[in-house]
Amino acid sequence: MKKKNQKRNEVLKQKSAIETLSFQTNWGLKKLGGEDGEKYGELAKVEVDYITELGLVQDILSIKELVDGIRNEFQVEPCVELGDFCNSLVTIALGIGRLGSIKDMGLPNDWNELIRKKLLKIYYPDEVRNKIFEWAKASGYNTSTYLGQPIVKFSKLFVLLERDV
Repeated sequence: MKKKNQKRNEVLKQKSAIETLSFQTNWGLKKLGGEDGEKYGELAKVEVDYITELGLVQDILSIKELVDGIRNEFQVEPCVELGDFCNSLVTIALGIGRLGSIKDMGLPNDWNELIRKKLLKIYYPDEVRNKIFEWAKASGYNTSTYLGQPIVKFSKLFVLLERDV
């Protein structure tokens, strides 16, 4: 009986995470696209479904939490049009990737390719990048370095904090 309840709780937790990702994506699209936000909603729904199939929902929500924490602590945003999250409606809507305008988005991300790549880049201004890494470490994120570059590790994706030079 205990095992059954545990499995049920995991299913409910996953369902809640998917609903959270969908809601926050739709909310972000409406804020970014104004009246056009709904036009992008169907495309984003397909991407959320794909992210769900690949088991990346929790990673994406955790990366959003990291970016939001950085925004609150340092009043900085990821650099515009740089990094691996700039061609995803979901990550743009969540504030993880940034474009000058949502209409400037190129071909959508191939999430399978990003999983294979594993190290995904988010660019921050040079003067705060190291402080961001120290803050992430102090805030309990799983951090490491790769060839001297700071990384924040999630279950399937690793975020490389790059400098905008």
